[in-house]
Amino acid sequence: MSVTLRGNKFHYRFQFEGQSYSGVCEGCDVRTLDQARAKRMAEAFETAVRERVAKEIAARKELENDVRRNKTVTALVENYRYELTGGHPVSLAEAFDLAAAKPSRRQCHEEYAAQKRLYWGDFAAYMAATYPDVTDLARVRKAHCESFVQLLMTKGRFVKEVSYTRPGKRRDKAVSYTRNYGVSPKTIKEIVGTCKWVFSRVMEDAGLVSNPWNGVILPAPDPVAREVFTPSELKLIWDGIQTDDFCRPLFMIAANSGLTEGDICLMQWKDFDWATGYFRTFRRKTGVRITLPLIPELIAYLSTLHRDDEYVLPDHAELYLRCPSMVSDRIKTFLNGLGIQTTVEVPGRRAVSVKDLHSMRHVFCYRAKRAGIPESVIMKFVGHAVLAMTEHYADHDTDEELRSEMKKLPPLFLGEAGDAERGVTLRRELAELAYSLPIEQVESLLAQVQRPALEA
Repeated sequence: MSVTLRGNKFHYRFQFEGQSYSGVCEGCDVRTLDQARAKRMAEAFETAVRERVAKEIAARKELENDVRRNKTVTALVENYRYELTGGHPVSLAEAFDLAAAKPSRRQCHEEYAAQKRLYWGDFAAYMAATYPDVTDLARVRKAHCESFVQLLMTKGRFVKEVSYTRPGKRRDKAVSYTRNYGVSPKTIKEIVGTCKWVFSRVMEDAGLVSNPWNGVILPAPDPVAREVFTPSELKLIWDGIQTDDFCRPLFMIAANSGLTEGDICLMQWKDFDWATGYFRTFRRKTGVRITLPLIPELIAYLSTLHRDDEYVLPDHAELYLRCPSMVSDRIKTFLNGLGIQTTVEVPGRRAVSVKDLHSMRHVFCYRAKRAGIPESVIMKFVGHAVLAMTEHYADHDTDEELRSEMKKLPPLFLGEAGDAERGVTLRRELAELAYSLPIEQVESLLAQVQRPALEA
């Protein structure tokens, strides 16, 4: 031991394992203590420092030995995950709530949040039944994720039993059934997306170095395309809504705005700027901003509605907030009653909806494109997050329309076929001219052309 009085305080200095240590002996001031007593206290302080240093070095050596025993970086991370990351064990059971509680730029509507919770619950139930020893997020491996995806592809959802309470006009109805059907690639993508989202949001808390869902291969897309209503079906709908007070406002607004079922049901008068003629709001599902100029037809219809409630359609809003599917069911019943087929059968899966109110959103985007409105502008009308989605919604050209558009393309290389191409061009111009002339001139021209043939 070595302590030295410097001024009014004792200082210690020693070496241990080739390293020098020095400092002030705290509480050993000769101005307040007898010098002999202060020295004894300083020596005791120095001894305590030595013992602490010795323990720290011993612990470090033990850690270094443990590190050397780990053959790979992965083993090192697994054995010292929480020491290295500062995280703590997060169970599969609590992970979703922890992820959902974190701040988010966009607030997910409670309907979609509930669906995401069910998706996560499916994965958690699968892990509990198939890998009961894996209870924490940190122990989930990519192989577990791939195994779950394989189950979804071959057998459908893991949790087969479904039960919930459906609100009714007079009393609520208990609904329960068993899922004996597969799921589409789109649904698998949504389930995996939810699981990946949970892991990504709690990675730091759970001490994760990487997300096990990264790189998991999903099944190839096999979408059942949603269909637009044909002109004859639109005529049936128009005639039908004249006597259907529930469906009439939904189809009238959808046809002239391209809004979704939920956004129409929950439209509020406060979102209308009558001075500038705009409807501005955010999509419930994605939070993307909608900037919709009001066309005269929509303004005229909205002017017939009462404005004594915050919602444009208060009855629809009340029903939708209680149970969104009840709105969809009434629309499907209306369309089926008109003889319009609303679903198609898909082997191994439930019947897939191809025509409903959402089809009017496709009709709106398609008509807007045909009217020459740029898809980048249509995107703002309907609140799509990416242009590719708008392009998909507007892509309903028929063969006849494609043929008509092709006729607008002028010939490029005439070559030996120049005369033939010129003949086609002249015939096309003659046909277009015939449609633009008054019927009397057309009759006169026909008479002049047919007279030489008759005389011959």
